[in-house]
Amino acid sequence: MGKQDEIYSSGNLSGLPFSFNKEVTEVFENMIDRSVPGYKTSMKLIELHARKYLQNDTNCYDLGCSLGAATKAMLDSAEGKRVRILSIDNSKAMIDKCIKNFVSSIQRGFLEFREEDIMKTDIQNASLVVLNFVLQFLDLDKRDILIKNIYRGLNPGGALIISEKIHYESDQQTLVTTSLHHSYKAQNGYSEMEIAGKRDALEGVLVTETEKALIKRMTRIGFQTSEQLMLNLNFTTYLFTK
Repeated sequence: MGKQDEIYSSGNLSGLPFSFNKEVTEVFENMIDRSVPGYKTSMKLIELHARKYLQNDTNCYDLGCSLGAATKAMLDSAEGKRVRILSIDNSKAMIDKCIKNFVSSIQRGFLEFREEDIMKTDIQNASLVVLNFVLQFLDLDKRDILIKNIYRGLNPGGALIISEKIHYESDQQTLVTTSLHHSYKAQNGYSEMEIAGKRDALEGVLVTETEKALIKRMTRIGFQTSEQLMLNLNFTTYLFTK
């Protein structure tokens, strides 16, 4: 487990936007565990569904892999199968730490980590792709481009698992859920100053959409089926199949 997250203990005095830098990398595991309701469940769901969708002699991708939690879930499901996992992130600090944490799997040729912009990743022969709380950090005009690239690279019958923070079409429901999320963080030890500091840092960096917009995009691009696997406050996990 990484260090205790105290990045915003004094608020966001620098005024800088949130980024996945070395400071965040050091506390990321603690940060996400205390900030994202249902995060561990989303990892278990990836593991369970990977067992079904990972196919021999195919690739699977963890796009925006951060410290490799979803990568580990896929690795645990891939035992006995001839699959190759490619885990991509544009944060050097994240990739450097992943390489240290997954030495054995890398050496055996099961796994490759790449420091790369996921918008430039060449997705080929894929049976499974995971976007775990990643799409929300992309500019809105880039989201269709990425999903189209994933769709093209998926084999027929392949799956895309997406976890996202969403907002509701009702402003009132969004306000209520946001209040509950802040209470969740407070129960996990974050102060009001820390909650406000991170909220300010994420302004304009993490841009949510509605579930309707998410599903509409996937249908428009060509995904045949969708299944909601989890909804915890306004954090959701979806399975889309080609």
